[in-house]
Amino acid sequence: MQHASSSALASPIWLLNAPIITADGLFRSRTIPLLEAQQRVHEHGFESAIGHAPTAAILSELLGIECPMCRIEFEQAPGQLALVFRLARRMEEGRVLQSRAEIEAVGFSFLLLVRES
Repeated sequence: MQHASSSALASPIWLLNAPIITADGLFRSRTIPLLEAQQRVHEHGFESAIGHAPTAAILSELLGIECPMCRIEFEQAPGQLALVFRLARRMEEGRVLQSRAEIEAVGFSFLLLVRES
């Protein structure tokens, strides 16, 4: 199921809630500002691999999209872009962030991850 506008490119950007390497290969990453994350999602369209409902809701708000929770096994293909939502620090055992205010208090960034080979 692709969540993209008709102007989106053929290959959507994947939304992830952890910076994980899902396959063997050469990966490149860089931190990007929220505005660039919003632009990339709107330009490329997106697929969600966000496995946590509150995170999907917060990403919907931050990125201006309807991001569904989708708990799937994702393997990034060569050339494929992923947008990683990354908290500034690890949460205590059992703590679940439920709101944008809580996430902003902890801090977050977006990481653009591309598998080159």
